[in-house]
Amino acid sequence: METPCLPWLQSLDKPCRLLLHALASGSSGTLAALRMLQRVPGGAGQAFSWQTFTTALCAEEPTLEGPEGALAVKPRLLLLPILCQRNLFSLLLVVQAMVPEGCVIRLLQALEQDSQVDPWLRALGDLLRQGPRGEERSPHPAPLSSTCQRQLKCLCQKIAQNKPEGRRKLNWCFSTQPSAAGDVADSVLQDGKRKKVSEESLELDEEREGKRLLLEETAFEPPGTWEGGDVDAEVEEEMPGEISGDRSAQSLAGAALGSSQQDVAREPKKISQAELAAEVQSFLQVHGQRLKMLLQKEPNHSELSVPPELHVLHNSSPGQLQGLCSFLQLSTCQEHLLVRFCGWLLALTPDLSYTSAAVLAEQLFLRRVLSLAQPPSRHLMAALTSFCSKYSQPFCRVLVAAVLREPGGGAEQTKLVCELVEECLEPDSLRLVLSQVLELPLSEKLLPIVQAVLGRQEVLPPELFDLLVLTLCRQAPAFAASLNFAKLVTAMLTVYQSQVTPAHRSRLAAALDRSNAALKKSLQAVLEGAG
Repeated sequence: METPCLPWLQSLDKPCRLLLHALASGSSGTLAALRMLQRVPGGAGQAFSWQTFTTALCAEEPTLEGPEGALAVKPRLLLLPILCQRNLFSLLLVVQAMVPEGCVIRLLQALEQDSQVDPWLRALGDLLRQGPRGEERSPHPAPLSSTCQRQLKCLCQKIAQNKPEGRRKLNWCFSTQPSAAGDVADSVLQDGKRKKVSEESLELDEEREGKRLLLEETAFEPPGTWEGGDVDAEVEEEMPGEISGDRSAQSLAGAALGSSQQDVAREPKKISQAELAAEVQSFLQVHGQRLKMLLQKEPNHSELSVPPELHVLHNSSPGQLQGLCSFLQLSTCQEHLLVRFCGWLLALTPDLSYTSAAVLAEQLFLRRVLSLAQPPSRHLMAALTSFCSKYSQPFCRVLVAAVLREPGGGAEQTKLVCELVEECLEPDSLRLVLSQVLELPLSEKLLPIVQAVLGRQEVLPPELFDLLVLTLCRQAPAFAASLNFAKLVTAMLTVYQSQVTPAHRSRLAAALDRSNAALKKSLQAVLEGAG
């Protein structure tokens, strides 16, 4: 192979190239990359230049796409093999605390430029957006039962028997079995740290530089070119301690998954992905075409009932729902068709599960709302209102949370959320929106949303009201000259006068002491009135 498929790889510095090389090494790429980071001085990625790495992957690169070879410009991240992208975002999930938040956000924004995001990557992106605080809210894994321990040990022994060199990598299962899942993971990582560098190192000697470059070219070739036996031999030589050189072939995920997926025949995990793709494909063949025809045909006012085919949503997995929405093109279809589909959802009984409603909220509205540059049309507002009136909790968890956290969110998104808060949301959902806002640093963009929530004059739980007062006090210095902040404090003191305690008033008075002179005078008057 004389020239690499991605010439820009050669312009990266050595640590960045090594990390991409590890991530592209196959199904074990995430673990290989983590071990590489652990060997960087500082450990676990602390000393790795994430800014440089992110800038390189987010830089735009011209490419040819489609059968006609149309010229397009995409972030370099999207030019990486799909398996490499999955491994990268899996790695980010593990070392997220060590990666600057801005780097994660930039990579997620680059990923969103893909018109058809891989469902696996979409799920990883959702977990990354939750951040470390989302992990803290997750329940800790339960200890493994004795039966489960025996089954796991038996499985590892069978693997080691079929592949003797695997015994070295699975030797932890032949010693005393840890009692908890967390202990198992820790023992594997600690054992990996004790291995000799000569066995596990991804840092190749300088005299093997030529072979490593050849390996990099191979790793980033299109999947169809990975089948040569010579290439596999090079991979096995370069990474003797890793499961590498897996023969990969693209499996059809059809219109359901929206992008090609790679299948490694020897890996049960990959087989399950292929089975999922086949399952979604079969699902669409049975139900998708009929729903598409019903959605696009001319409306008949005498037909007011829900199409029987829509009841399949009750028994659909998240993957099947994503595939169906992609097949029906609900994220980009004409808005009057979106209104019709949401009308069906409104009349559908029984209600959809929370998970199904959350998937639909994302698939139907997320892209449309985040791309708003002007006020939404009446059709889009009708669809949003219809869906929100029935599934407000998943709607707020998915859509409103995304708008609040979007760093480049504009005025139209803020106005839309305010309108939904004022017109559609139930009291429980109002409290959810307020708690979501208070998890973030206040900004001028968020102040109108808080004021819209307070304008509904719904009773707030004492702990949520205390958090609101505390947040306003802590961030008051940043809004010393903000008229919107002054209006918000005034609205809170007026609407919730009965909930304002003397402790609240004294804390607010101290926090507002540095406000602009004109604002300070009016706020003090309101504080005295609240007393």
